[in-house]
Amino acid sequence: MKARWQTKPFGEVLQKTETVNPQQSPQREFEYIDVSSVSNATFQIGATQRLMGKDAPSRARKLVRANDVLFATIRPTLQRIAVVPEWLDGQVCSTGYFVLRPRPEINHRYLFYSLFTKNFTRQMESLQKGASYPAVTDGDVKAQIISFPSLSEQHRIVALLDKAFDGIATAKANAEKNLQNARALFESHLQSVFTERGEGWVEKPLGAVCEVKDGTHDSPKYVDEGIPFVTQKNIREDGLSLEKTKFILQEDHDNFYRRSNAACGDILISMIGANRGMACIVDEEQIFSIKNVGLVKQNPAVDQRFLLYFLKSPQAARHVQSVSKGGAQEFVGLTELRKFPVPVPSLELQNLLGERFQSLRDETQRLESLYRQKLAALDDLKKSLLHQAFSGQL
Repeated sequence: MKARWQTKPFGEVLQKTETVNPQQSPQREFEYIDVSSVSNATFQIGATQRLMGKDAPSRARKLVRANDVLFATIRPTLQRIAVVPEWLDGQVCSTGYFVLRPRPEINHRYLFYSLFTKNFTRQMESLQKGASYPAVTDGDVKAQIISFPSLSEQHRIVALLDKAFDGIATAKANAEKNLQNARALFESHLQSVFTERGEGWVEKPLGAVCEVKDGTHDSPKYVDEGIPFVTQKNIREDGLSLEKTKFILQEDHDNFYRRSNAACGDILISMIGANRGMACIVDEEQIFSIKNVGLVKQNPAVDQRFLLYFLKSPQAARHVQSVSKGGAQEFVGLTELRKFPVPVPSLELQNLLGERFQSLRDETQRLESLYRQKLAALDDLKKSLLHQAFSGQL
């Protein structure tokens, strides 16, 4: 029940904080809490910088005390929020933080948890300004409303939330570890198969195994409706995605299709950017053109699943890195793609391994989906507990 709760702006329940200029004490050392020091996974202050006053950056201006609550006003929806521990009492943080120092009637951890509520988060999202570095002001934070009960009731709520959130953090860490293990198990299996080859395996260039092409190098005119224009951004780990695809005219598609006639059963490979080397099979009849994407045509003498999972193997990923060219936007050229060394066993063994890889991948995806559902459920539980806590239902 919230009958005896009070509701005030943050500015009325916070004490005034101090600013300092470490450069005025050039030989004095201090710990500097940069915006990147706070983890939005653990909500704790991690690595700080030990600096001399003379080396202090211009943003090192806010003095912090133990049990202050730090809230990063730059990109506020990232929720870089933490409580200052005892060992950082009297140190300095960036002006990219708003420092919340509660008055005696507010428990500091109650204040900390209030910054994760749906209402506060939504307000920060709506108030942030700026395209490259969206931010809110200290005044924006001070103007937000906080509801709070008696101090003893705050202590009770905080004790419950601390215990519940510790349990959730443990469960979340276990689920994330299981998710990583599921992925690592699949990659490890691919690694072992393609490393410990038996007799009869022959290494061939990809261009000798299948016909290899690439997409257009032109930039066509885009239209609101038309033929999907697939680029490297549409190549995903779990397959081809036509979401957020641009469209081109039928006439342009007809010209591009003569060069790269992608069809069901073919393999697409990203040739540029951070995901270069990522491969997927076109698993249904679709009409589209491609750019910055390699095309490996289906060959009846080769098991496409076997070939796909080789291209997804750690060995293939390392080869892509070794032959990449370019600066800011690295790429793999068509010549290198055709020369890509592929270990090829008998077709019978390809079929067997392709089926085994697919079965293991299906099971891995099932486990990944399960662990992602668990993580989502844990996040929902946190939100539910916060709602109950700040609406007097806990």
